[in-house]
Amino acid sequence: MQKQVSTASKSVPHTSPGGRLYDKLEPYLFLLPAFSVFSVFLFYPFLRTIYLSFFLTDKFGNAKVFWGVRNYTDLFASSSFWASISVTFQFVLIVAFGSLIVGMITSLLTAREYPGSTIISASYAMPVAIASAAASMAFRMVFHPTNGLLNIIFGTQINWLGSPEWALFSVSVVTIWLQSGINFIFISAGLRGVPDELYESASIDGAGYFKKLFSITIPSISPTLFFQVIINIINAFQSFSQIRLLTQGGPGDATNVIVYAIYRDAFFNFRFGTAAARSIILFLIIFIITLIQFRFEKRSVHY
Repeated sequence: MQKQVSTASKSVPHTSPGGRLYDKLEPYLFLLPAFSVFSVFLFYPFLRTIYLSFFLTDKFGNAKVFWGVRNYTDLFASSSFWASISVTFQFVLIVAFGSLIVGMITSLLTAREYPGSTIISASYAMPVAIASAAASMAFRMVFHPTNGLLNIIFGTQINWLGSPEWALFSVSVVTIWLQSGINFIFISAGLRGVPDELYESASIDGAGYFKKLFSITIPSISPTLFFQVIINIINAFQSFSQIRLLTQGGPGDATNVIVYAIYRDAFFNFRFGTAAARSIILFLIIFIITLIQFRFEKRSVHY
């Protein structure tokens, strides 16, 4: 018996201290390349932005005079800042839920196979592959005040991009179209996961199309819809190129969303400290909204 125990003890490998240390460090070695990239392109710029938000800078963005929280207090005391916040929230609400509704409708239209459905699905997903700058230039011709396609169709002469009443709506339409593709792709994938047995049981009970839609389809894909709402809101807050190319924040401040205000502060007025403060405020707004959404997730999402 003692011989068997001694033989078993000899067969158990002994790990050296160096080997144990390597086992602990191995996962972090795999993470090191990704962490290095994030550090250079994400973490350092974020910390640098926080740092600059407390300084007055020169035209090259170098911190010169410590300004404390004056950049923030000056913004909060500015009427143009609050106008920019108001415009931003209007834009985000229109775009986030508009693109979700368009994605939902297009997904339902292609939920069943029929002749040509593949081509139609590809056309609905097409905005994903189109650069926002190229789409903006195309829509600029569509919205032309005299010979634009939209005015020709409706027989109007509306200055879609130059009128304060229509500029924000016009830019929102472009952004909704750009985001509708990714909404279509994700919602279509969610619809394919809904069991057909649920629809069959509902049909036996005499449920109509809209009853099935609101009682089966939407609850079943609520995790997908929740995810898309978050992505739509974040993307809407970060929309820039279409505003830069279509309206440049105008007319007046009608489309001066906070991202474009950051760009104008930094690269037109060379107030990098103020632009950094705006950036931190934008980050906090997105962060708080995301936290609120996750806080109410259990009430509206069914897994």
